[in-house]
Amino acid sequence: MVTPRADDRQRLATLLRERALTRESVVLSSGRRSSYYFDVRQVLLDPEGAELAGRLAAAELEVHRPVAVGGLTLGADPLVCATTGAAWAEGVRWTGFFVRKEAKRHGLQQWIEGPFIEEGTPVAVVDDVLTSGGSIATAVERARQAGARVVAALVVIDREEGGREALADTLTDAPLIALYRASELASEQ
Repeated sequence: MVTPRADDRQRLATLLRERALTRESVVLSSGRRSSYYFDVRQVLLDPEGAELAGRLAAAELEVHRPVAVGGLTLGADPLVCATTGAAWAEGVRWTGFFVRKEAKRHGLQQWIEGPFIEEGTPVAVVDDVLTSGGSIATAVERARQAGARVVAALVVIDREEGGREALADTLTDAPLIALYRASELASEQ
């Protein structure tokens, strides 16, 4: 069983505020303009941030019993590795997978890299930030096309800009879990 430490959530929130949050006008991947930006990879590619996020994500996903965890490359890659590593540290084997943005043009021309796919394999799809839901939707679609059964989706931060609602039909009965809401992290402390 993956059990986060008592202060993991607060410490990760502090790191996200200090290292990932930028307050300036930016254009998001959704095409929308925002007065702030979360570059969560600044935290997830740091060993402390990766350990914290991995433990928290694995604890949230464990109840859904995935066999593999993956998402759309590049946003999901650090979280996939952190989550599968945290599960393994507790004796739980989840493989990782990365969903390509376009099919490989040579070899087997795969959309997905990773050892997980057998028909009906339960998987969790993850991403760093949820804005419009496009990355999660793409990863879910590709995983299902490969035969997976999506049992949960998880993001580090939900920007609370309609992504959750946009994913309702895509996820069907799979829950969408957010470790944090943007309003928790972006509000002036």
